[in-house]
Amino acid sequence: METTQVTESIQSKRAPFDLDLKTKPAGGWAGWRGPLAATGLAAILRLPYLGQPHAVIFDETYYVKDSLALLNFGHERKVIENADAALLASGGENIQSIFTDAASYIVHPPVGKWIIASGEAIFGATPFGWRIAIAILGILSVLLTARIARRLTNSNFIGTVAGLLLALDGLHIAMSRSALLDMSLSFFVLSAFGFLIMDRDSANSGGSKSWRWAMVTALGLACATKWSGIYFAAAFGILMLVWDYERRSKRLEGLKVWLTKDFLPALLMPFVIIAIYISSWVGWFRSSGGWNRNWAQENDVTSWIPDALVSLFHYHKDMLSFHTNLVTPHSYSANPWSWPLMIRPTSFYYETDPTCGADKCSQEVIPLGNPLIWWDGVIALAIIIYFAVARRHSAALPIAVAFAAGWVPWLFFPARTTFSFYSVAFIPYTVMALALVLYLANERVQSDKPIAWRWPTLTFVLVAAALTAFFYPILTGHSISYEMWQLRMWLPSWV
Repeated sequence: METTQVTESIQSKRAPFDLDLKTKPAGGWAGWRGPLAATGLAAILRLPYLGQPHAVIFDETYYVKDSLALLNFGHERKVIENADAALLASGGENIQSIFTDAASYIVHPPVGKWIIASGEAIFGATPFGWRIAIAILGILSVLLTARIARRLTNSNFIGTVAGLLLALDGLHIAMSRSALLDMSLSFFVLSAFGFLIMDRDSANSGGSKSWRWAMVTALGLACATKWSGIYFAAAFGILMLVWDYERRSKRLEGLKVWLTKDFLPALLMPFVIIAIYISSWVGWFRSSGGWNRNWAQENDVTSWIPDALVSLFHYHKDMLSFHTNLVTPHSYSANPWSWPLMIRPTSFYYETDPTCGADKCSQEVIPLGNPLIWWDGVIALAIIIYFAVARRHSAALPIAVAFAAGWVPWLFFPARTTFSFYSVAFIPYTVMALALVLYLANERVQSDKPIAWRWPTLTFVLVAAALTAFFYPILTGHSISYEMWQLRMWLPSWV
């Protein structure tokens, strides 16, 4: 039975980094129906009223216009005063009038903005248009999470639970409905994580290493969305090499074989990531008016490196200086130590127009994580880290590494202005950990019916769903009475 198989997988004494998961869950439709159901739920929670609120919310003010500039000019441009209001009033028509001829200084690479631009190109420069592509990535992330968790645990049920929990998470819902860069980063990193696990399984069975190059491609796109993708690239690359070494040791092939067949070829991977990153700036290269585009010529820099690359390198020095010195006070800034507990969520939008039928109304978009998922997720992650360190378990280890890559590096920048919604990069691994620990917490239920152990987990999911329904209005910008809004502010720091 699946229950016995997963229990033995978790509890058996294993050699460090054992990769041999001998039991496999039912395949075919049985392996897809749960993940697809979770994906359908994700779509139901993310797509309706996607153009609500009809506003440019929080950092959409940067990325919506930058994406339009990329679409129309190939590089970011400065905008006129009150450009947001003009854009909303235009209905997506004559949008070039909101831009000046001057280049705009930006601090994030282009891929995430090109994704936003794809929706604008198809559906117009409207709130729905600039959010739809991000919503699709958020929905697909649920499918990826469910299928990856299934592969990691050899359980269709655990994979489905992980997908359902991500579908129900409030932060993930709100971020899927906002045209920011972080959902794109999360999607590419999650894709890379899935490719990493597939590469592990393929290599363990004597297959090719093609999956690791798919992983590298996804990591290149992640880094070309936000620089924090570098943390995942380093973590996944190291874990891949550790698994390679463990596999060579089991086969008695030794250090020399690992160095020549695994380590040295892996040294090419950073260059592939860099090539993908540089290629993402194609619009800037093809233009003549991008920020710092002609810096090398204007400063008479002579080098064997092409002038455009010299100019781009100088531009990146300025970008690095911005990121490392970003300590501007912000009312919604959140210390990274507090992120897993969702202490200080970021309000993206808040209005008090009397649109709810009450005397005083509140309309808010706040990426607030589902409290049951996040607060129990902290406990689950602690347990998973124990299994990763003490047992070197083959499911717990990669989950712990991926979570750490998304969270731990930020702890070294306590003075930097950071926000809790950056957590969308690691919430998929939190729900994977939670789904696995929910199984462990219930697997000792004694019953003649194999499905009996699942009811506590299903109850947990149903309670999470009830909480999502309760918080849904403030995740999606529905207008409610001020009293109903206050009822949802459980902590003073949420206001």
